Parts: sequence; C-alpha cells; structure tokens
Amino acid sequence: MNKLKMALAAPLILLASVAGAQQATKFFPERPIAGDSVTISYNPEHTMLKGLAPVSGVVWLYRHNNWETHDLDLQMTDTGWVAKYLLPDSAAFMVANFMANGITDKGGKPTYAVLLSDRNGRQMPTSYAAWAFLRLAIMEGTVPHAVEDSARIADDVGVFWMNNELKYYPGSRRHIMYGAMSVLKHSGAPRANTVILREIDFISKLPDATEAELMNASKAYRNLLGDAHKADSMDQVIINRFPNGITARDKMIYKMFRAGENERLSLWNTFVQQFPLQKFMDVDTETDAMYYEKVYRGVVYQQVMRSKNLEILDQMMDLAPLICLTEFHRLLIVNALAHDQIKLAEAFPYSKKLVEHIEAYTTNKHDSNSRFYSPRQWKQYVLNLAVPAFMGHAFILHQQGDDKTALVWMEKVKDQPYAKTADFMSLYAVLLDNNGRQPEALQVAENAAGSNKATPEIIALLKKQYIKEHGNENGFEAHFQGMKNAEQLSAEQEALRAELIRKEAPAFKLEQLSGGMADLNKQKGKIVVIDFWATWCGPCKEAMAGMQMAVNKYSQDKNVDFYFIATQESRPDYREQIKKFLQTKNFHMNVLLDAKSPSSGHLDDTYNKYTKTLQFSGIPAKVIIDRHGMIRWLGTGYKGSPSALADEISYIIELLKKEG
Repeated sequence: MNKLKMALAAPLILLASVAGAQQATKFFPERPIAGDSVTISYNPEHTMLKGLAPVSGVVWLYRHNNWETHDLDLQMTDTGWVAKYLLPDSAAFMVANFMANGITDKGGKPTYAVLLSDRNGRQMPTSYAAWAFLRLAIMEGTVPHAVEDSARIADDVGVFWMNNELKYYPGSRRHIMYGAMSVLKHSGAPRANTVILREIDFISKLPDATEAELMNASKAYRNLLGDAHKADSMDQVIINRFPNGITARDKMIYKMFRAGENERLSLWNTFVQQFPLQKFMDVDTETDAMYYEKVYRGVVYQQVMRSKNLEILDQMMDLAPLICLTEFHRLLIVNALAHDQIKLAEAFPYSKKLVEHIEAYTTNKHDSNSRFYSPRQWKQYVLNLAVPAFMGHAFILHQQGDDKTALVWMEKVKDQPYAKTADFMSLYAVLLDNNGRQPEALQVAENAAGSNKATPEIIALLKKQYIKEHGNENGFEAHFQGMKNAEQLSAEQEALRAELIRKEAPAFKLEQLSGGMADLNKQKGKIVVIDFWATWCGPCKEAMAGMQMAVNKYSQDKNVDFYFIATQESRPDYREQIKKFLQTKNFHMNVLLDAKSPSSGHLDDTYNKYTKTLQFSGIPAKVIIDRHGMIRWLGTGYKGSPSALADEISYIIELLKKEG
C-alpha cells in the first residue's frame, strides 16, 4: 500500500480501532459532532471494573490546540453507565477514562478515544494530530495520562498521522508545528533539521503570528536544533513585539531568581506592575514551572525575615500558587511554632487565612498544574496536598481548646491518602474522643494500631477502652501487640535482620545534659542505643515519641542504655532549648552533648566519627551497639510511626540479647 492509499485509509483505521474499544464504550452518535451533545455509554461487564460501583468518568478534549479536562456525570442504567455531554463547538478530539474503587479503565490498546466531526461530517482540524500526540511517548508530560502503554505508537507512525493532518487540513500547520517537529526530530528522519528550519521560517514570517506560535519557533531552535543563540535572538524578537507578554515575563522571572535579596524585591515591585499576577495564572512555561514559585516564596520569606512578622502574607495570599500556600503554612506556621519562632496568638490568624485560601483552590482551577485534572479530580488533588496544613491548623485550634472547629478541618481531609500518617490518625482520634464520638475515635485508634502507626495518644485511648472492658490494665501490652498486622511485622523483622552489620564502634566520652560524663568504653557488656539528633531537626524531634516508648520499655533493664547525642547545634542557648523541648514533651532521656570537632570546629565530633565509620550522612540516625562494642545496626531518617520505630529498636535489642 503506498503512502497515498495509507493516508486515504486513515479514517477507516481509526474507526476500526475505536470499534474495539466500543465493545465497552459506545458514543451516540457514533461520530460525535462538535457543538452537539453526545451520549457516552460504558458497560463494564467485560472490563477491569466489572462488579464495581459507582463508576465515574472523565473526558479530555483537544480544543484550541490545548487539552482540557471535564467530569462525566454518569448514571447507572440497565445497560451500564450513561452520561450525556455537550461538546464545545471547537473541540477536535475526545478521549474518556472510567474509574471505580481506585481502578482506572483506559480502554487498553484501542483506547476510549474518538475524533470529532463538524456539522458537515468532516473531521475537525487538528483531530489527527491529537490522536497521535496522545499516544506518543515523546509527548509525555504535554498530554494527559489517558491511555495505557499498550496504546503507544512508534515515532514513524506519529509522523504518518502528522502527514495526514497536514494533507487534509493545511491550516493546522501553524498550530501543530512544535509538536509535529518534535515527533519528526525524535523519529530520526534524515532531513528533520532542514524541515524544522523551514517550519520555523514559516512561523516567523506569519503576519499575524501569535506570541505562543513564535515561542514555539524559539523552542524549536533551542530544544530541537540545539541553537541557543538563535533561540535567544527569537526571544528578543518576541519581546519587542510583545513587551508585556509571556516571554518578557519569563525573562523577568529568571532575572529575579538570579538576583540578590535587595535587587529581587525591587524587581518584584516592577514585575507585578508590568505583569499583573491574575492575568498570567494559567501560564505553563518551563521557566514559570521551574522558577516562579521559588521567586514568589523567596519574596515572602525575605520580607518575613526583615519585618519579623507575617503581615506580607496579607498582600501575597490571594494570588499565590497552591504550592506556595501549602509551603507558607508548613514553614511560616507549623515549623515556626515548632521552633518557637512565633507565638500561637500571632500564628493563628494567618494559619486560618492560609487554610481558607488553600481550600478555595478546590473550586479554582486557575493553576498551571490543573489542566489534566477534571474539577472533581482537582478537588481531591488539592485536598490531599492540604492534609499537612489542615492538620497543622487543627492542632493550633486544639491547643486553643477549640476541638469542635479543629475536628471540622480534620474531617475535610480524613479520606485522603496523606491522612494515613500516625500523626494525623492520632490527632483525629483525640479530637473525635473530645467531641463525644468515642466509637469513631476507638475505630481510628484500632486502625492505627493495626497498621503499626500508634502514637502515645493512640495507645492511651486503647488502654482506656481496655481498662473499661477488663477493669484493669493487666494484659494490655499483649493485647496491643496482638492488634498489629502479623504478616506486616514479620516482613519488617526480616528486613531488619538483613540490615545487621558488624563494625567496631568509635569510642567517645561526652558531657551529659544532666551532669557528669558518659564514656562508651565503660558500657562493655551492655547494649547501647545511640540517637544522633538536634533541636533544629524536625524529623529528629518527631521521632522522639517512638524513642521514648523504647526507653520506657527498657527502663528497668540494666543491660540496655540509651544515649541521645545532640549534634551540630549552633545556637548559643542550645542547652536551654534541649531542656525546654524535653520538658514540653515530657520526655525522659539521657542527652549527651557532642564535642567540638578539631577539623570542622563545630559540635559534631562524635557524629563525624560515626558517619566516617558507617558511610552515612544526615540526621536522625540510630545506631545500636552490642555487648562487645560492635555496631550491629544503623537506621537513618524517620518513617513517621512512633510504634513502628519502637518496635524496630526493640527487635534489634532482643536479637542482640539472644546472641549474648
């Protein structure tokens, strides 16, 4: 079959492909018309969603040379799930996905895609190109994840569809230029560079070329031909023609990113006047994605540091990108409170404003990250990102005694994946209990214990219920251990055994916070647990609850010692900070103060010896030494579960006890 015949057969090939998908999905009419309604019918009987309900759906449209995403309002009928959907006039292509119980049916190799027609029955311009773009691996990141890998096509097949697009719709040439040239270049076609230069010249000479089209020409120079000089020259042409456009804005963003603090603030004031923030909220360029949020946060952090207050947030919250809002809450509210950098009374009003702005994003898709999400999907995406902020705000409310409002914020995100952490379940259970919802609190506590994500607060709730049922706490520890998933515990213990090592422990003699000296050489015959931590280290302090559980378990065992070595401290009052932290949390630990290193001049001498011996970096880090002075286990970081951490430490200790 020659190329001409292949081109003429293209519509038939696509219709045959879609026919396979239509065994599960049918469109009425079979060739939907842009501007008219289409009925979409999905029968999951022979799909991965068989027997699952309810089924939801999403459609992606290729329209105005961009992708947009919409929800399908599916209704259950005798023949499956059905939705009626009004197609926009200018839509060229549509692809659907169907979901139930966390499973997504993308239609396999045929896909659930259809090319749209105009009212004369002719395929819409750019429909062939969209059909190719969707399935080409090289286009990943610029198209929705709406098809399986089995639906992918080779680059030369992509070139075939581009040729069909241009054959039948010459007017598409300017619109698909960059995508088509990317496919051609990636295909390895011998004359690719010549064709790319020709298309750049074509775009450049258009009397009505848009900024977006000229930007594609610049991208072709830079990304496809590797000619940065010509790309820069093209950028200057664009800026001269569109002085207040996207390219000029990108240049200013990068300039602010590279600028010093004083210059950045001055540039920012000019920037917001020349490029109004609201006007460019939907911009999605490489420069915007890489630098804009960093600049935005930097401007805020810089002014907070200068003014020593959060008033700048009042100016910056309304048009802040979503990630900026969540980061502001994490760093300026939660972390600042944790490090005593802000008072609760000052933090609360800004915490409230921030979470309200974050929640507003659930119905606001003016964000460059939102285009491949339907409105319902976007809402869930935002709420999942919001979990730390909403939980942090709820904790502030809890500290203020407003458990009723605190629970409201927790329940907004309780079903999100990020809400499965030990900290979230702990606070949620406490708030439920304090609001008189004891059965629900107990269920959350039991779920936490079952997944080995129990905090002291969770254990206290479970113990209270156990005493209520049994009259005393005798047997509670065995009961609590029995609540954990045995299969999960076994797998974790097997992994711990595989991590056992044997290296000689570097000796140290360090000052104890409580007075006197601690000498490792005098601990021969004992198992010693060392925790390298610092007051400035958030994960270190979060892990302390689990370490306190381990300390409590072995408090009567004279053959097990715990040393909490405060390392890399730099604040002049770090001793007082340690004491305050221990007192606030009611921790009872033997804290040692790391010595000054002769080489670095910092308080990290012992830490450096152990990092050199064990080849690790960063804190928190746990080291367990056996009775013979040999390092047998190293654990770095914190996985987020106090009970799981205590179990890890306990399991290694018991293994070493058996070794003798």
